[in-house]
Amino acid sequence: MTSDAQLAALERLLDDPSPVVRQAVAAQVKAAGTAGILWLEKLAAKTELAPHAHSLLADLRTVEASAQTFLTYLRAGPIDLEEACLLLERVATPSLPPSAYTAELDRLAARTRELIAEPLDLRAKCRLLCRVLFGEEGYRGAQESFSAPASSLLSKVISTRRGIPISLCLIFLLVGRRLGLPLQPVGLPGRFMVGVFRGREPLYIDCYEGGAFRTRADVQLMLLDNHLPADEAFLGPVSTEQTLARCCRNLVSQYEAQGNDRTSRLYLGFVRALEQLDERA
Repeated sequence: MTSDAQLAALERLLDDPSPVVRQAVAAQVKAAGTAGILWLEKLAAKTELAPHAHSLLADLRTVEASAQTFLTYLRAGPIDLEEACLLLERVATPSLPPSAYTAELDRLAARTRELIAEPLDLRAKCRLLCRVLFGEEGYRGAQESFSAPASSLLSKVISTRRGIPISLCLIFLLVGRRLGLPLQPVGLPGRFMVGVFRGREPLYIDCYEGGAFRTRADVQLMLLDNHLPADEAFLGPVSTEQTLARCCRNLVSQYEAQGNDRTSRLYLGFVRALEQLDERA
């Protein structure tokens, strides 16, 4: 096993261009197991060493190490939704690069920003974001692949433009936050939505239905029509921990449906960890 002191000593070698040195560093990090991966993850946050750390991580990440990294991130807090989604997806795809979402989300935000001619109210800005995502870009509900993990994993949703309600809402939220829009996740039973809680009445955006705007009464009626509870408690925003737990529950079911019990159990463990964090908040 490689000790913490040995890992620290490797830091000055991380940017050495020699292939021999790189192989030696990789061997030492690999020998350290999960501790070595976590050490590299921390270095990846340092601007001067980030490219070298990311390069090694691409070769050394494993499912188990990615799972541990995600849990460590959650417990360290505070949780950034976009970063957490990336780390969560890395459990399924350890080689996922750190820029897997950034360029596309930035592009969608930039395109929406082009259409905003101030002064515009919040509702109008949300309509423009809907126009870009569900009109120009063609994001839609993944009706044919609803039970596939790809419909939950953001890099896949970005690639295919198809997702389940929560994954489409996450993309809407992450783009909206780049635009400074005060959007909140809403964990309705059976249909995740995005909420705007400014003004006298809340606005609900149904991303699975192409960004349709819903009133409180619309949402309550939809729930009742589907024999679901329309309690007031369900109509408010949910926390980041609750949002991520909902993502994980979907992935538990989706991986179970594929017969991938190993990955399903990992995501079930994340649900429990997130529930504990939410209880403490």
